[in-house]
Amino acid sequence: MKKILFIPLTALFLFLFSTMSPGFAADEDSCKDQGITVKNLSFKEIWYMRKGSSCTILKRNYSFTIKPEEEIRLFTDMVCETPYCPACTYADYKSYDANGDCRVRILPENTLSDM
Repeated sequence: MKKILFIPLTALFLFLFSTMSPGFAADEDSCKDQGITVKNLSFKEIWYMRKGSSCTILKRNYSFTIKPEEEIRLFTDMVCETPYCPACTYADYKSYDANGDCRVRILPENTLSDM
């Protein structure tokens, strides 16, 4: 009798485990290795600064990539003093990537959006 119950219970356990595994994998960061590409689609030039580097221009339709360990600040002036996005971390950009393609765009009026 125990052997008869063991086989269906084992099959049920394997079925449940196999259907639950993809759900756990969804929590993994698919952009971790390649980073998130952020593209400037606003109507103006924006400047950005990686932590510990100099102020760099981000022209319209140009992009940069941010990795999980980085922080990139966006500014509206060429001396990087007027914040556009004061402290944009990888997690901030990742939160806008709704479709999981590792791409985000900067729109007019200080808006970040999925691309």
